[in-house]
Amino acid sequence: MMLSSSIIILLSSVALQSHASLHNVIISNALLALDIRSNTVSSGPTSPNTKSTTAIEFIDCHHHFYDTKNNDFHKFLQRFNPDGTYLPGDYRRDVVRPIDASESPALAQFRHAGSVHVESMPDDGAAEARWVGSLPSTTVAAIVASCDLSGADADDELRKIVAASPSVRGVRWMLDYVGPHGTPGNEATHVATLRHAAEPGGPDLLRSDGGHVSPAFERGYALLTNFSLRFDLQCAPCQLLAAAELCARYPGVPVAVCHLGAPFQLLGRNNAEMAPSEEKLAEWRTGMRAMAALPHVYVKISRLGWALPNWTSVARRVNAIRGLCQETVEMFGPERCMVATNWFADAVAADSDGVGETGPRADEYLEYMMEFFTALTLEEKRMLFGGTAKEFYGIE
Repeated sequence: MMLSSSIIILLSSVALQSHASLHNVIISNALLALDIRSNTVSSGPTSPNTKSTTAIEFIDCHHHFYDTKNNDFHKFLQRFNPDGTYLPGDYRRDVVRPIDASESPALAQFRHAGSVHVESMPDDGAAEARWVGSLPSTTVAAIVASCDLSGADADDELRKIVAASPSVRGVRWMLDYVGPHGTPGNEATHVATLRHAAEPGGPDLLRSDGGHVSPAFERGYALLTNFSLRFDLQCAPCQLLAAAELCARYPGVPVAVCHLGAPFQLLGRNNAEMAPSEEKLAEWRTGMRAMAALPHVYVKISRLGWALPNWTSVARRVNAIRGLCQETVEMFGPERCMVATNWFADAVAADSDGVGETGPRADEYLEYMMEFFTALTLEEKRMLFGGTAKEFYGIE
């Protein structure tokens, strides 16, 4: 297992480097760490490229499709993205082909082996799941549907969602709330919370009842066991302790914490600070350790630019992100961690939801991940990049 290291020390000890030279170093380090002389498994044809053996299969466990121009169930999303379209052909172009065709030594034995579609704020979770399941030429092996668990009709909605597609494995209802959306200082509140602002206990469904979960939301959450569904938890670090209390009461509901627990702008607005906020880090660590203490809780390593926008452009930011990722794996273990791209438009959107101006391509992102986790064994890497996602989402 990797040794812990201080993010502060990493930030202060590394000189600035150009993105190009930094990327070359990462490729070289990853190659040194990957033993390609043994521990390989043969595989059948994987793609038109020349890769003939696959040591690591990549299951991209978090990405999105949408079509606001043609889908009636995307009226809420249409308010913010009226002409938005992202479909399987786009995903293959942006994610699958760059990974499978990569000539980077770090990805020499990587193969994109499937993906998990996560809901895109539809008005009707069952309709979206049915649509995703009908899309041609898709890589999707599992679907995480949308369901407002605080709604009085949650049971009926869950029945419809499960019937919509045999690929449905779980649900997500985005909960990240730090204050009223659109007001100064509350940029980490997700626009999705506008959908439940008027509901009982809303808009902070995790801390509405004296700092505890909304009774209405908990009633819906408890129903997940009846349908053998998982829950994708997307919330802010300040909500993690309340979420951990909820999850602890329902060990039969497997949980995936989205996006590394969503630490936000650790260097302040526009990365103005030289060192990450100790207060923010402490809050994140406390919440994540509470989640990690629950054996049925997993975590996705994705959307890293939310924590540090434009992190790939400066070496000290890369080292800070490396520290966050390694610390997360130390908390949960590689058998409960899974790498994802969060792809739904382009590199900037996938990396930071548009908070930054730059982001790594899908293949570059995996190169960074390989370098970050050089200390893991090959079997641990297989879990991190694909095995954990297969186990969590029940992918054959």
